[in-house]
Amino acid sequence: MLKRLGHALHRQDWATIAIEFVLLVLGVFLGIQVANWNEDRQLEARRSAALSRLHAESEAAIAYLERRMGVIAGEADLRTEALRRLSDNDWEGADPVQMAEALDSIQYAPAVSPPRGVYDELISTGLYSELGDPRLRKAVSDYIAQLAYLERQVDFIRARLVARNDGRLFQGARPVFDPGARRQIRTAYDFPALSADPAFVANTVENNAATIAQVDWTRDLLDKAKAMCAEIARIEGQPCKAPVENAP
Repeated sequence: MLKRLGHALHRQDWATIAIEFVLLVLGVFLGIQVANWNEDRQLEARRSAALSRLHAESEAAIAYLERRMGVIAGEADLRTEALRRLSDNDWEGADPVQMAEALDSIQYAPAVSPPRGVYDELISTGLYSELGDPRLRKAVSDYIAQLAYLERQVDFIRARLVARNDGRLFQGARPVFDPGARRQIRTAYDFPALSADPAFVANTVENNAATIAQVDWTRDLLDKAKAMCAEIARIEGQPCKAPVENAP
């Protein structure tokens, strides 16, 4: 084409020049359009794959958080009973095994680590801004913000637990070897002696309040995870179903 255009210019054949020029511009335009179409198609494929992976990750997060809720909230009634008995020094008719489990459950703050590798990858590659619509991105951002808040709160609670228990030996609570326990150790409780120790009672009441707070924060995070999954499902056109997960 360029050769024909050169010959036309040499002959000053303006009609041919005009036609060849139009064909040249049209060819360049069509080439650019095809390249853009291919690029858009590849981007759409990447978006679709990323959204599908994010959908699966949100379902896994829901399963994880539901499991975590079961772990930290499952013995709430027993904890309430144990704290009442501890405060009133009323152990008549109490089940010592259940009361021990209740007191044990107040002494820890399990880490919160639902899967988020896909989200982090999308942020690092810049593809996150290409996904869905503002409603979807807001739901995901709300979930991530609540997750960061819960992680900070759990770290704070753990630090407080360590500070409250550091160097303290409460009469009536001692570690004993138990080959049947998960780590072959358990705490043996003398419940009346613990009720007579104001420091232990106060410590346990504070720890229980922290446990209740963890339940509330985890429930909020679970609600946001479900909202996020629902928005992804709306965009993808697939239902949001939480798979079975192992305990956290």
